Amino acid sequence: MWIKRLLLILPLFLIILLLQSYFWVPTFDDQRRGNPERLVQFINAGIGDAHILNPILSADTASGTINAKIFEGLLDLDEDLNLRGRLATSWKIYAEIHIETDEGLKLKKKIASNSKNYEFLENIKSLEVTEGKLKITLPEVDPEFPGKLRAVFPEIPPGEITQHPVILFHLRRGVRWHDGKPFTARDVKFTYEAIMETANRSPRIPDFEPVKSVTIIDDYTIKVTYERLYSPAIYAWMIGIIPEHLLGKEALRKEAEERGKDPALFTLRDSNFNRNPVGLGPFKFKEWKSDQYIRLIRNEDYWEGAPNFHQYVYRVLPDLLTQELMFYAGAIDSYAAQPHQVARLEKDERFQSFSGLAAGFTYIGWNLRRELFKDRRVRQALSMALDIPQIIEHLLYGQAEQTTGPFARQSPYYNRDLRPIPYNPGKAARILKELGWRRNEEGWLEREGQLFQFTLITNAGNETRKAIATIAQNSWREIGIKVNVDIVEWAVFLEKHIYQRNFDAVVLGWSLGIVNPDLYQIWHSSQAERGLNFVGYHNPLADELIVKIREEYNRERQIEYARRLHEIIYEDQPYTFLYAGKWTVLLDRRIVILEREGEREIISRIRPTKTGDYSYFFNRWIKLEEAPVFTKEM
Repeated sequence: MWIKRLLLILPLFLIILLLQSYFWVPTFDDQRRGNPERLVQFINAGIGDAHILNPILSADTASGTINAKIFEGLLDLDEDLNLRGRLATSWKIYAEIHIETDEGLKLKKKIASNSKNYEFLENIKSLEVTEGKLKITLPEVDPEFPGKLRAVFPEIPPGEITQHPVILFHLRRGVRWHDGKPFTARDVKFTYEAIMETANRSPRIPDFEPVKSVTIIDDYTIKVTYERLYSPAIYAWMIGIIPEHLLGKEALRKEAEERGKDPALFTLRDSNFNRNPVGLGPFKFKEWKSDQYIRLIRNEDYWEGAPNFHQYVYRVLPDLLTQELMFYAGAIDSYAAQPHQVARLEKDERFQSFSGLAAGFTYIGWNLRRELFKDRRVRQALSMALDIPQIIEHLLYGQAEQTTGPFARQSPYYNRDLRPIPYNPGKAARILKELGWRRNEEGWLEREGQLFQFTLITNAGNETRKAIATIAQNSWREIGIKVNVDIVEWAVFLEKHIYQRNFDAVVLGWSLGIVNPDLYQIWHSSQAERGLNFVGYHNPLADELIVKIREEYNRERQIEYARRLHEIIYEDQPYTFLYAGKWTVLLDRRIVILEREGEREIISRIRPTKTGDYSYFFNRWIKLEEAPVFTKEM
């Protein structure tokens, strides 16, 4: 009997042993026997390798995870979702009104003499005349100010008055790049210019396209003036800043010549920097072994204080079973529980468990350039033929909520009045029949000699997406649609299919923000060829609302426009919206928050923010030799 038991457990033992030896990390037992290095090393894992370690060029999750550790933005969101300064210590948002008139001095006097008669004029901070033209400075953006001004002074022609929002940033002094060079306003301006350089093909262009000018006031003050109203402007400056001294024109020219490349054709995307980055963040880049791991070391000179962990390692582990086994063995420090494991693992006393609803959604995207999917009735029928509640119940074990549109479900912009398209394969078949599709002798739908046939692709390493593709394939087969499923390695999936727009339909997901309603990059028609609107969605009404949301500073009206946009996209079904997944992440109980007050060390539980972000305080995490016992008060 004991032999049979040994044979059963031997394969698992060998797998763990091989993994440990190959990935050069010890087990929990090894740690307890006195390996202090492992206690200050955090090892994470993901299914795919990073694509490019440059925050203005990357668009994939793995790259974003690493970039967030290496680079720093001017600001980010605090645990209550309020803006907080990072490389910027403070900022001010105001407006400049420009009036193109040869009688600027005369108009200035009229406005000044009437300032006490009209409440809106009392808010004016300054009136300046330059070469006969008038500039009015307001303490805040007021979209209605030009209309009010023209109502009082009708002599101002409609085309001669424009409002320009302005952000004035005061930057943090004493911050240094990982190579020791000082950070200044020149780096901020350079980052903007690098994004807008078309040869760099940055996916961040839509965030900065409304900028009129970036002006350096001094080394630690920078002024950003916008061409037009743009309410999400401030959020764009969360982007990681990149170094001018390593990526400016002269630096790229020198690198191109050293590598025997043509400097005229050499762009930011060609630089070795993207595999050996230098940032301002809490961790420095150390090494990258493609499809194996990326290793970072802590930045001892980080302006906010060095992180507690000395190293951060990202392992590429496409197989989820391998991730699970390595987590149990102590070879990685976190594990995203799969839906079928949640009920069991979230109660396991060996681990800390954190759960929440993802700020995003999983979907099937239709390439609207394909003739097959141009009619929205076809897309609606395809959505109607999928039993999404059953997918959530049986595939995801209830660990998801069905979604209907482009905003995160937690967001106030999500339209909760819209009900998901009901599962009705019979009606789907009738719609397709009305459009001329008939079953042939083999049972497949056919119209004018053409089969209703396409390929559904998704990325390797995500078993849930793979299962969704198979379920969809079987569901559509029931109504006579022939679907091929193709599972593609992540890098090829992006380069050969998504970026090239070379696909019929795709199973993918978006991670979204909650506070920013700007969907320009994903849904505006101008982003169909080079941006993130890779399905090619184009609806003039949607475009108009997307722009309105960007230009609206009144939150209630923003919500109104966003919910109408949600409704339009829902009706068009450029995606079959599936669900927002619930996530559960496990950590070893020995990982805690360690804070220092002088010589005193304070240990506390890892605590998530109001949005469920459990890693918000990551820089203060540390691993103890033994799991602490917390009282309820602690």
